[in-house]
Amino acid sequence: MLDNGGTRRPPTTGSRLCRMTDQGLSIFDEQSGKGSPDDKTQVIPVASRGGQEAPQAPAGGSGGAQRPVVPPATRPSGAPAAGGAAPGGFPVVRRGGYDPSAVDSRVRQLLGEKTGLAQSLTESETRVLELEAELERVRTEVAEMERPSYAGLGGRASAMLRLAEEEAADVRAAARRDADEILNQAERDAKAIKADAAREAEDMRMVQLQELEEHRTRLLTDAEQERSLARSEAEDLRASAQREADQVKLAAQQEATEMRTSAQREVEKARAAADREVTEARRTLAVEKERLAREAAEHHESAMAETQRLVVEAEQRAASAEERGRQATQQATQYREQSQTEADALLQRARREAEQIVSSAQKQAESISSTGTAEAERELAAVRAEVERLQKRRDGITAQLSSLADIVSGFGKDEPEASSEEPENDES
Repeated sequence: MLDNGGTRRPPTTGSRLCRMTDQGLSIFDEQSGKGSPDDKTQVIPVASRGGQEAPQAPAGGSGGAQRPVVPPATRPSGAPAAGGAAPGGFPVVRRGGYDPSAVDSRVRQLLGEKTGLAQSLTESETRVLELEAELERVRTEVAEMERPSYAGLGGRASAMLRLAEEEAADVRAAARRDADEILNQAERDAKAIKADAAREAEDMRMVQLQELEEHRTRLLTDAEQERSLARSEAEDLRASAQREADQVKLAAQQEATEMRTSAQREVEKARAAADREVTEARRTLAVEKERLAREAAEHHESAMAETQRLVVEAEQRAASAEERGRQATQQATQYREQSQTEADALLQRARREAEQIVSSAQKQAESISSTGTAEAERELAAVRAEVERLQKRRDGITAQLSSLADIVSGFGKDEPEASSEEPENDES
């Protein structure tokens, strides 16, 4: 056996030998030529390409227990996961759509399976690295098994040892070949596991994408159907609303026409009543004016007659006084000087009395005339107030009718011709 420097050294007690068996690579201890490869054997299982080989428990040895390579469970591409539903198997709700909770649960399940596959792939890669390290260690131990020197032994022993050495060399060569094959097989298996895991992950991803795309397509189809149904319902509702609106509009137009006709009749009636009241008021005013004018004329004529009578009476008194004065003058000429002052005073007094009588008569006539005029003016003012009250009442009725016409026009605003006409104010 060669050391690290390339010098031959005798084999150490308890060196290990490798043998390829049906269970895998067997490593056993050689204790000074005693024992057999079946004693204290450690078996390293090697997974086949299918990844279905059962692990072999070690019988013992100093190498320690080895973890078997457990390939991840695989399933056919496109097959549904355990416990899940096949595409299209979701509960149907809302007019043919799928239940969102079931879809979300399926997506979470697929994501969990994807995570498990990724974890299995990571564990497989770790196990491959461990196998590579173990194979490297075995290679190192095999390289340390060098050809010993048997110069001090006898010829027969030397021949046996040479034979054993040749056999050991063959075993070492076979072990190297087996180790290389195991390493190559492990690398191939690792690549196959990686490829299978990647392919399975890709298949899972494609299945998920396909299911999600199908679900999205179904959702879009359902949404389009719902939108079409909603559009159809909206059209039906719009048509029904239009029909109802047309009916309401027609009824409103008919009602507005009836109200406008009724209002027009009321306006005509009110206008006729107002015209009759105004005509009656005018006739009453004319009669009252005529009566007042007649009474004023009668009062004036009476006052003028009374004034004339008083003037005539005063003139008669004045003439009588003058006549008496003349008679007194004629009779008392001899007493002229004595009674001249008395006669003048009497004449002056008579004139003053006549003037007072005339002035009093004129004042009385004016008073009578002014009194009659004031009464006539008061009565005329009362008549005018009554006429003004009637006109205000007519204006109020006209305003009410105008408001009623505006309300009627609000009901019939869609008609081609104006629906409200204010009544004309006939103020005359």
